[in-house]
Amino acid sequence: MRPLPRSLDPLPGESLPGYVLRLAHRLDLAPSDVARRTGLLPTDGQGLVNLSHRLLINPAPDTLAGFAAATRLSHEEAAALTLSGLSDHYPPLALSLGPPRGAGYRRPDHWLFTGAPRYCPQCLAGDGSVIQQAHGGPWKKEWHLAVVFACLEHECFLEHQCPTCRRPDRRPAGGPLLIRPGARRLHPAQCRFPAPDSGRGPQGKACGTRLDLTGTPMRPSRKLLGLQRDLLGELDPALPGAATTESLTDLRMVMGFIAASWPRSRYLLEPDLLDCVNAYFRAGKNSPADRHNRVSLMNTAPADAAVCGALIGVADSLLFATNSEQRIMSLFEVSFGTHDSRMSWFRFFARHQGTCSQQLREILKPLVKATPATVDRFVPRGPGFAPHHIPAFLEQDWHDRFIRPASIPLDQRIVRRCAAIQLVCRAAHCDTHEAALLLGIPIDKIPAGIDDERFWIGARDAPTDFRIAMTELGLHVGEHRDRLPDYQRRRDFLRNWVLPQNDWREVTAQLPRTIGKQPILDDRKRQVASIFIWTRVTGGEHLFAPRPLEHDQPHHIRQAWAARRPTTWHQLAGRSDPGPHYATLRRLLGEYADDLAEEIDADALPANWHTRPR
Repeated sequence: MRPLPRSLDPLPGESLPGYVLRLAHRLDLAPSDVARRTGLLPTDGQGLVNLSHRLLINPAPDTLAGFAAATRLSHEEAAALTLSGLSDHYPPLALSLGPPRGAGYRRPDHWLFTGAPRYCPQCLAGDGSVIQQAHGGPWKKEWHLAVVFACLEHECFLEHQCPTCRRPDRRPAGGPLLIRPGARRLHPAQCRFPAPDSGRGPQGKACGTRLDLTGTPMRPSRKLLGLQRDLLGELDPALPGAATTESLTDLRMVMGFIAASWPRSRYLLEPDLLDCVNAYFRAGKNSPADRHNRVSLMNTAPADAAVCGALIGVADSLLFATNSEQRIMSLFEVSFGTHDSRMSWFRFFARHQGTCSQQLREILKPLVKATPATVDRFVPRGPGFAPHHIPAFLEQDWHDRFIRPASIPLDQRIVRRCAAIQLVCRAAHCDTHEAALLLGIPIDKIPAGIDDERFWIGARDAPTDFRIAMTELGLHVGEHRDRLPDYQRRRDFLRNWVLPQNDWREVTAQLPRTIGKQPILDDRKRQVASIFIWTRVTGGEHLFAPRPLEHDQPHHIRQAWAARRPTTWHQLAGRSDPGPHYATLRRLLGEYADDLAEEIDADALPANWHTRPR
């Protein structure tokens, strides 16, 4: 990609579309022209082409490399303009990634604002430096996240509309990254929506209101500012993603209960925010599109930052209340009294249960067992089995009996992963992306195009053979479901698990003495032993097992452990003749895993099991 004659240094926290706006303003070009010259849009495109939201959340490596070359940025600087580094921390990003639906398109999750993010007027005004006086301050990438409702620097709620044209009046998921990208000579902080009297066509006049010169925004309470500071802290890419994912999913699910039961929880709301929250729910429940769609209010984040922040505050209060279980259960009872409404709730629950915390699952467990919709959902009349009957890595025996005879021309490991995903899709009536989340399979490890003929390496009959094998295997699982364990329960129990140090000492004390150099039995090998037990208990793939011990190490030690892990894993789990040391260790760990699985299935683990020292 040919470098531009001039460029700009990115501002701290700046987003890709915001950077394009500032660069276009400096070069006196339309943003669409900058996008074409930097590889974000095809150079041979006719007319105006919208910038896809995927450029912000998961740009193709070649596209990002071309953009970096054209703008004279390093790869790290270009990548820092996107949200791709948060995919392990912010669940709506994970839900917006993966294989596209339909004709190459996947709609972003409703908790991800793409085309019209919130904004802080004072941040857009800049810091007074020469460059920011000329081209404005940053449009920050964090403003695209629904959980970011306040600016900590200026201690104000973010704005969500232009004060003049009052647009956007709604936020459809999947909007383009830039409004009117062909409009030239607009300041980066000017509203690009159509003026109120100009119509909505592409040739109409832009509103042009300077968003950095608007009035004084509302100020959150100290409590909400503290909550916003905690949420932004959890989104730090340097921190483990699992805890953040659980925390944000819990907030989202409880916010769904609050929305469906409003105004039941209004007593928890800060008084000065009550009017705007009531107005939001009145508008939503009176909307023709939402009158009979409870899921819309449950699953959509309010665009108004004050409303969203207020509800996140209520959800946080409920989650950390001393009687949180009773309060959440009461919200369910008052909100989901009919079969249809409970089915709506279950669809909402099924979408997010894979990433919520164990604490919330325990609270909701009676609802899952008692809800009439649960039977319809988890044991459908078609396949006759539930998602929790399926291991995340298809059992070897199932593969050999039902899939191997079909001669599927793919690596067995990929086929077993795909087969588990497909079975969950049939049981939960969901897409492959949602099935992978339920199974704990990373989104970027889902083979793209499972249902695409080209995925099967030119074998004409392979897709049909695979579907037939899945149908036969599904019938087998349905017939024997009463003998199968609850793999989801096991996965939940062993999330972020590691073999305790005391148990490791007891296991290794039984190993045979060797002559000469003694085997190393350090934490690195304990981590691999933990992975072995995890795969045996959960039926998961060892590549996706939790590695908390490794994660706690300094970077150079993590690299050293990762380099040696495949060799140790092959000795422990792969070789048919591993030698006395690994053969005995394999047997002892297998016995430990079997005992642990029995205790989990019988609910016989001690109450402090999750809090035992590592």
